[in-house]
Amino acid sequence: MSARSFFEKASRPEQQQCRILLLSYHFPPSIAVGARRWEQFAHFIAERGWGLDVVMCHVGIGDSDDARMATLPPGIRVYAVPQPVLVAERIEDRVWRAYRFVKPRRAPHLPSNTAGASGDRDRATTGRVSIYRTEMRWPPRTAREFLRFCGAAVISSREYAWARRAAAVAEQLAVPGVHRAIVSSGPPHMAHEGARLASVATGLPLIVDMRDPWSLLPMLHESIASPWWYSVARRREQQVVARASVVIANTDPARAGLAALYPDAAARMITVLNGTDNYPLPPSRQGGRFTIGFAGTVYLGKDVRHLLLAAARVIHELALTPADIGVDFIGEFGGPGELSISALARDASIGEFVTVGPRRAHAAALEFLSQATMLVVFVGFGAMFIPAKTFEYMRFDAWLLTLTEPGSATDQLLRDTDADVVAPDDVPGIAAAIRRRYELHRQGVTPVHIARDERFSRAKQAAVLLDAIERVFPQSAPRRDRSALATES
Repeated sequence: MSARSFFEKASRPEQQQCRILLLSYHFPPSIAVGARRWEQFAHFIAERGWGLDVVMCHVGIGDSDDARMATLPPGIRVYAVPQPVLVAERIEDRVWRAYRFVKPRRAPHLPSNTAGASGDRDRATTGRVSIYRTEMRWPPRTAREFLRFCGAAVISSREYAWARRAAAVAEQLAVPGVHRAIVSSGPPHMAHEGARLASVATGLPLIVDMRDPWSLLPMLHESIASPWWYSVARRREQQVVARASVVIANTDPARAGLAALYPDAAARMITVLNGTDNYPLPPSRQGGRFTIGFAGTVYLGKDVRHLLLAAARVIHELALTPADIGVDFIGEFGGPGELSISALARDASIGEFVTVGPRRAHAAALEFLSQATMLVVFVGFGAMFIPAKTFEYMRFDAWLLTLTEPGSATDQLLRDTDADVVAPDDVPGIAAAIRRRYELHRQGVTPVHIARDERFSRAKQAAVLLDAIERVFPQSAPRRDRSALATES
C-alpha cells in the first residue's frame, strides 16, 4: 500500500528529527472511545519535541468527527488504511442470513419478576450481549456455537489482514535515524501484531499499549464467543510480548495478570492509567430534574436491568414523577433482540422515566453528560478494567455511581473519593445510593467533580509513558529488514 497522509500539522524543526510511529485502529477523526487515549497523549508527545505519525483504520462519515482534528498538536501526520473485506466475511454473512431465515430472532420479552432472574433468563430476555469465557465450549456443539466460531475466525482474519496492511505502510514511513520507536494501541489487538511486523522490518523498538487485556479478556461479544478466538489471541500475544521493549497495561491488576502469564517479560511491563484531561467542558447543570446519565456501550444487559430496578424502587418509594427524576442513555446498545433498554424500563414499570438515544459526536456527548446529576459507570468486563469514560465522568460536577465488584481496579481507583461504588447485582445497594443522592439534590446540595485530585491527571500518566518510551530509543540508526513482512506470519 502507498503511504499518503490525509491529515497533517506542520512540524517544528525538532519534531522533524525525532518521531515515533503509532499503529492504532482508532484515532481521530474516529469517534470510538479507543481513539481518546492517544489523541490526548499526542499533546504530551508534542511538548517533548517529538513528532507523531499515526497509522489508523479508515472510518466512514457516520463514524467520524472532523472537528477533533483541529485540536491535534503540531508535528502530527495521520494515515488511514482501509479495512479489507475478505471472501470469508461474505461467506459468513450468507451463513448468518441462512441461520436467521431458519431460526428467526425472537423479540426479547421480560417477565415481571426479573429481580433475582437466573443466567438462563438473562439469555432468554436480553440475547446475551456478552458471554463469559468459562461458558464457552470446544468443539462447537450447536449451530449457534458454530456460528460464533465462524464469527471469531472472520473477525480475527479481517483484523490480521488490516494489521499487515498497516505494517506495510509503517515500514514505508519509517526513516532511519528519525523514527525512534513503533507504538501499538489496542483493542483491536491485531494492531500490536502489525506493529510487531513493522518493528521486525525496521529494527525499531516496539512499545505495546494494551488499553484492555487481550488473551485475558474474561468475556467476549456473543457473536464471536468461541474458545478459538482465545487460542489465536494467545499465540499472537506471545509473539508480541516477546518482541516488545515495553508492555503497557492500563491498570495494575491487568499488568499483574500479564506478568503472571509472561514472567520473563514482567520487568518490561508498566501501568499507565488513562487519566483525566483539562480540555474545556460545558458547565454542569444545577437543580431541576435529578438525571441519571450514561453515554457509551453496555456489555452486560443485566447491569442495566439492575440499575433500572434500583431506580424503580426509589421512584415508587418516594412517589416521584418523570419531572422529578429520569434515567437517560446515549450510545450503542446492541442490535434487535440483544439489549432493549426501553423493554427493560417498561418491565420495571418506569418506561416513561427512561430515554434512549444514539451515540453522539464528542462535543455533543459532553453536553449530554453535563446535564446529568448522577453519572453511571458500568464496569462490566471484570476486575481488571477501569472504563476510559470513568476519567471523563470524574471531571463533571455530578455524583458518580460505579457498578463494580469490591476490590476491582475501578474500586481501588475510587477509594477515598466521593464516588458511590456498589456491586452491579446489589439492587438494594444501588437504590440506596440513588435515594441518598436524590435527597441531597432535593435539599439543594450540589455535587463537586472528583477530578480535583491531581493524582488522576493524564499529564502524570503521560510522563510515565513517555519516559518509558524514551529509555528504549536507539542510540544509532536501526537496521531495516525489508524481507520481514514477506516472511513473518
